[in-house]
Amino acid sequence: MEGQHTMSLILLVDDDPAVLEIYSEFLASMGHLILLAHDGAQALRLARRAQPDLIITDCKMPRMGGIELCAALAQGKEFQGLPIIMHSSSEDPHAPGVVAFLPKNGDLARLKEVVSQVLEDARRQQEASPRPRPPPWGEEP
Repeated sequence: MEGQHTMSLILLVDDDPAVLEIYSEFLASMGHLILLAHDGAQALRLARRAQPDLIITDCKMPRMGGIELCAALAQGKEFQGLPIIMHSSSEDPHAPGVVAFLPKNGDLARLKEVVSQVLEDARRQQEASPRPRPPPWGEEP
């Protein structure tokens, strides 16, 4: 459904500031809210607090890489069904929760296509069987 654009919260994870800037500006221009993390450890903390609709992560980063991030997210019930797009300049990595792979080649048209499709698929899945969500930021259960 290319015509439907619903704002989503996207967590973008990369240790390259240029990639974060280009991708975040592009995704924001599509109407999405963007959170930025510079490694998997920071992304995990942000994901726990913000409950993003989608994570786009680099594979190789310091402290915690994308594959380790995916494994950590797979441990939490609150992240069950959370779609993850892995982007890398090397191989197509396999990790829990990864629903799509994007090569790091700057193809923004492909990024838009994949993000739109993944978010639409996630919306359909959420309607069919909602994933548990914690209370909004700052509220205690």
